[in-house]
Amino acid sequence: MQIKTRVSEMLGIEYPIIGAPMFLVSYPDLVCAVSNAGGIGAMPALNYRTTDELRRGLAEIRARTQKPIGINLILHKEHNPRWAEQFAVCLEFKVELLITSLGSPRSIIKEAKSVGAKVFCDVTTLKHANIVAKAGADALIAVAQGAGGHAGAISPFALIPYLKAEIPDLPVVAAGAISTGRQMAAALALGADAVYVGTRLIATPEAQAYDEYKQMLIDSAPEEIIYSAKISGIPANWLKRSIDKLDKDFKPEAGLSVDAKSWKEVWSAGHGVAQIKDIRPAAEIIRSMVEEYERIKKELP
Repeated sequence: MQIKTRVSEMLGIEYPIIGAPMFLVSYPDLVCAVSNAGGIGAMPALNYRTTDELRRGLAEIRARTQKPIGINLILHKEHNPRWAEQFAVCLEFKVELLITSLGSPRSIIKEAKSVGAKVFCDVTTLKHANIVAKAGADALIAVAQGAGGHAGAISPFALIPYLKAEIPDLPVVAAGAISTGRQMAAALALGADAVYVGTRLIATPEAQAYDEYKQMLIDSAPEEIIYSAKISGIPANWLKRSIDKLDKDFKPEAGLSVDAKSWKEVWSAGHGVAQIKDIRPAAEIIRSMVEEYERIKKELP
């Protein structure tokens, strides 16, 4: 069984499901599990301190799967001064999907396409979407309200159809609170060509996250997700329980002082925690999403 969309055909994958690249969470185990299950796994280049470590990580992935994979590149010198070196390693390994954030992809588009890579760009507004579209992006990742990590403020019910109408030539990937096949069906009904799954994949054996983090996802409700720009400097969604451990009196408008050591204790998550009830293998999650998606399609009036 396959689910054919513009994105699944563009990337040569069975299902239009992208495992979101997550900082200090997505490594070869999770990437390979998602790709081998028929989606496409991705990880941030920033998870590796040096380009040699990134090279070893990619070599491990290539030894474990022949399926397409993705790498996230932050193209902003202040946030990632080594992006050009990381990009060179991605070209070396002919990474099939490059996901850019915090910067224009203009500087990498030509070289990326020369090795057959597709470039998808995180966007939260139409203004940014137009910028990356003009730069030559292959698809837009609509990071909506409720997404884990750096998230937008617009509801997916507005953002996805909005981008599809304003930039009809580019596929749109829905990102934000997608944990199940039911939510995947809703996203595709809105016009999305694929879904981005992050938070749900943290609660897997393959995710390189603390056991306490995984359990916190199961125990937390969407009401406990805090949206604040005062933690990382960019608006993002965080697990309140992890912040309470550092500052019980935290107020989003006041911010949180986080040193380098404490960053591993501040955990991100999206509204998709509402549907996380257990820790399950990533391949099982992908399979159940596809099965539920097919069932929901048949059940719709």
